[in-house]
Amino acid sequence: MKSARGLVCAGLTILCVTVSGQAPQIPTAIPGQAPPVDMSGYWSPVLHEDLTERGPGSEIADYGGFPLNEAGRLWALSYDPSRVTLRHHQCEAYLAPYQMRALGNFRIWEEREEHTQRLVAIHIWAQTTEGHRIVWMDGRPHPPAWAPHTFRGFSTGQFVRNTLVVRTTHMKNGALRRGNGVPQSDQATLTEFFVRHDDHLTNVTVVTDPVFLSEPMVRSNDFSRQPVDPGAWLYACDDGEQILDRPKDYVPHYVFGKQPFAREFAARYKLPLAASLLGGVTMYPELATRLRAVTNVEADALLAPIGGRAPETSKGVDPEPHDGSIHIWPVRDNVYMLVGDGGNIVVQTGDQGAFVVDTGEGKLSEKVLAAIRTLTNKPVQFIANTNFRREHTGGNAALGAAGQDPSLPGSFFLVQSPRGVTGFFDNPLTHATMMAHVNVQVRMQAAGAPAGAVPADTYLDDRRRKFHNGDAIELFHQANAVTDGDSLVHFRRADVIVAGDIFTTTQYPVIDVKSGGSVQGLIAALNEILERTVYRHQGEGGTYIVPGHGYLADEHEVVEYRDMVVIVRDRIKALIEAGATLQQVKAARVTADYDTQFGANSGPWTTDMFIEAVYTSLKAAPAKR
Repeated sequence: MKSARGLVCAGLTILCVTVSGQAPQIPTAIPGQAPPVDMSGYWSPVLHEDLTERGPGSEIADYGGFPLNEAGRLWALSYDPSRVTLRHHQCEAYLAPYQMRALGNFRIWEEREEHTQRLVAIHIWAQTTEGHRIVWMDGRPHPPAWAPHTFRGFSTGQFVRNTLVVRTTHMKNGALRRGNGVPQSDQATLTEFFVRHDDHLTNVTVVTDPVFLSEPMVRSNDFSRQPVDPGAWLYACDDGEQILDRPKDYVPHYVFGKQPFAREFAARYKLPLAASLLGGVTMYPELATRLRAVTNVEADALLAPIGGRAPETSKGVDPEPHDGSIHIWPVRDNVYMLVGDGGNIVVQTGDQGAFVVDTGEGKLSEKVLAAIRTLTNKPVQFIANTNFRREHTGGNAALGAAGQDPSLPGSFFLVQSPRGVTGFFDNPLTHATMMAHVNVQVRMQAAGAPAGAVPADTYLDDRRRKFHNGDAIELFHQANAVTDGDSLVHFRRADVIVAGDIFTTTQYPVIDVKSGGSVQGLIAALNEILERTVYRHQGEGGTYIVPGHGYLADEHEVVEYRDMVVIVRDRIKALIEAGATLQQVKAARVTADYDTQFGANSGPWTTDMFIEAVYTSLKAAPAKR
């Protein structure tokens, strides 16, 4: 309940917190305080509060009351609802804030420790999309930034007076409002207040999103208690082809300024066009004064990017730790992700030697080796590189020299030839075997890399396969993606795919055109990942994907990334076909709705560099016959 600008109040004794541009500051709960209220039971939403959100979905361009920044507004205007016909979008669950707003019944129950009966967690089951939220009440910390994200996120709670206060992080990209494209990013956080008034439950959600919102978004939701179980708790979903013969690199969207339904909402309700497009001011009484000053030209300009330099990258959490340490995250079945040395490293352990995918920048190689030793007492036997770039091969020499590959020929050949039978491998009893696509070897040798850092076990086309530590491991060449030597590495039993720089959660893809990279090859590689993924439930879980940089992901993050690359490609392609120069394409701000999430104006890879790489690779692409 929003009582005044920036003030949120809840509870019978009135708990108020100040809301500014950041997440609310919550009063500290009394340690060991018993829950003052029981929220258990069956609850149904009060439909009249916002029937469109709880029913058919909101109308296109109905963004009033949402503090959308420019990126959020343009993202929503570009969104085509038919995107849900793409199979990877069909079973997506609701994000936690929208789940509390959506249609369907809720069941709430407590989880208590068996012996002490202390409250461990409060569970919230939402009928629609089978939304199971766990609010941990036992004081556990939130996961690190590189941990996986889910639609419901990770929630912890505490009782403050008679109010349950919940903080949620680690949510995926998704819809803040269903049906009309209002987005919420993976950097958003959620603060909630639950208050029970006899047979009524009030839930206040406060979403803080540095990517798509200019200030926190506050909504309240009310529920009435049901005396009996309303049933129908399941919401099964399996995806399938809905439109045949559609190209794999097609993503429905609208060109900036060409959203055909952008004016329908304002016309239907006889509102000024700007009334729902002005962002944060639409939340407050001064909107009427502002609308009197907005001209038709200014209102029309809100449908497309406004001129000027793109904003700096989002102020959200950087998943890469910068504390000089190597951090280990267990993925599945003795497969681990190591973060901290500039690029994600993957280690598989077992009764044979460790299998390592990528080796980081090499600045912390001794700490990487120390981390691996905590996982296994076996030496590093194999190293696979997903590409030749420094942040994935910089530790090759150090990790290789500390390894051992006893599977290569034994002592007789080592005495005769320290480089093994073929003459290409370092002494296998004192060096790990390094493998990659042959173009990685060629480019590293051309760059003058030391011999001990260059993969000697190479493959030319299709795939390189190996059975190691009880799992089938395959390297699949992705031609002309980020470079001409990219590989996806798939641990088949563990169902973990290492993507290298083909996919990241932190920046626009680094398309190295001079080294054979192209936007078309990158899109094909992202779709290749999606051909191999299987979600566990409601569009998440299942196959894990380790990005070159960023947090551990599943297919949903790859889908969102693929969509972004396709949409940017289509915008640039349309401008090229219209005769636009590179400078004109940059001036058109074709990435305006993604810059706050992936963009940068400085550093080793900027938004301008990404746009130029896409433009150059499209201009160089051969004409279709």
